[in-house]
Amino acid sequence: MIDELKKYNERYAANKSHGDGNAKDVFEYAERGSRLILSAPHATCSFVKKHEKLADLFTGAIAQYLGMKNHISTIIRTKYTPYKALISDYIFENKLDNHYFLDLHGFDKDIDYDICLGTADCLPEDCPYLAEILDIAKKYHLKTIVNHPNYTGMVGLTGRYQIACGKPNVIQMEIKRYLRDFYNNPDTVLDVTIPFLADVIRLYEKD
Repeated sequence: MIDELKKYNERYAANKSHGDGNAKDVFEYAERGSRLILSAPHATCSFVKKHEKLADLFTGAIAQYLGMKNHISTIIRTKYTPYKALISDYIFENKLDNHYFLDLHGFDKDIDYDICLGTADCLPEDCPYLAEILDIAKKYHLKTIVNHPNYTGMVGLTGRYQIACGKPNVIQMEIKRYLRDFYNNPDTVLDVTIPFLADVIRLYEKD
């Protein structure tokens, strides 16, 4: 598994995390017929608020691996562009908004949580699968918070989807670096991160 993750990561880490400059599209959609789409909008560096935003390291490789192993559709940023390219625009232009989305991000801030879940304007109790995700996190001894002030999802796909579609179908999931870094923490990624996310994926696909 770790070797596969490292191999996938080569594409996103290329050119100092600017990704695959030869990629046809900014976002790569792998359609596998699932009701859930796993997204990694900052798998490479991106252009946000008139400046370059660093990549959410390892999220692209993790999303790609989980998508392939669990037969789940994915949308992953594959390259940097010196202009704003939003995953929400890609989703609406390609008429993919009738799915659920688990939007993977990464954070490095020194806060006392492992996973931060954002529901934007949606009340947590009205957000499908959120309560079950929190229960699964407990199983893996992950400390979670919903709508941490820094990670509500308000300005990301979660918030933009709610404005456009009026539905609470997107959860933003911010993952602390030690849980993503399969180079320095392979056992943690192998024994905690991947099984945790695989269990979450099964929530959406069980019906």
